[in-house]
Formats: sequence, structure tokens, C-alpha cells
Amino acid sequence: MSSDTKPIPALKRPFFLTFLCIIGFTYTTLFSILFLMGMLYSTGISGILDKYLQIYDLSRLNFFFFSMGGFLVFFASFVGVFLMWKMQWLGFYIYTISAIIYLGMEVMIEGFYPPDIIINSTFILLFFISFLYVWKRKRTLKRKLTETTVAEK
Repeated sequence: MSSDTKPIPALKRPFFLTFLCIIGFTYTTLFSILFLMGMLYSTGISGILDKYLQIYDLSRLNFFFFSMGGFLVFFASFVGVFLMWKMQWLGFYIYTISAIIYLGMEVMIEGFYPPDIIINSTFILLFFISFLYVWKRKRTLKRKLTETTVAEK
């Protein structure tokens, strides 16, 4: 029972993508935990913020919804990074959409904050570049396998 086509071997994850994913795991995990804690303890935290910061009116319900939204966005980012760890393009799309939603939330609440925009857009760009590299390697490997299969016939 011989097969004419050879299976495509799995590509190793590039070091740069591994490095970015580890940073992404750390970043999204910490912020997910932060927003989860804010969601669970919204009564105490909103009271402290109202008393000492007095930036704007933070009722307990507003702070709860803000924390829940932040948790969902950063958890989706975590899922995106996890899928990128498995070298799937869907993870890049999920991460990018989550970052855009986060920046949109931040602009609506706090206003324009250039450092966050620069950091998030840099991460999106770096993930995109590393995925283009993986895609190119995968395409080259596939082409080499088809050439060797054709040459063997």
C-alpha cells in the first residue's frame, strides 16, 4: 500500500513567534486577571476610585461592566495568542480584533493615549510579520515536496 503523495511535515514554530507569544501570554493573562478581579470586587474598588481619584462618576454597575468588557477583550486576546502559538491565522485575526476593540474602549473612556496605540499596533505588526514568514516557509516546503514527488515519478 504505497502512497503517491507525501504528508507535509509539521513546521517548527520560529523563535521570534515563540518569543512574541510568551510576551502575549504574559500580557493578556495579567490584564485578564486584573479585569476579573475588578469584576469580582467591583463594589470595593469603585468606592476607592470614587473617593480618592474622583476622575469621573464610577458607579458600581459602570465599573462592573467596564471590568467585564475588559476581561472579555483580554480573554479573547489570550485565545488569539494561544491559537497563534499553534500557528493558526485565526489567532492573529482574533488578537487583532481584540486589540482594536480595546483601543476603541480606551479612546471612548480616557481619550487618545499614544503609548497604548503604539504598543498594540507594534505587536499586531510583529505578529503579522512572523506569520508571513511561517506562511512563506510552509509554501516553500510544500513546493519542494511536490517537486520531489513529481521527480520520483
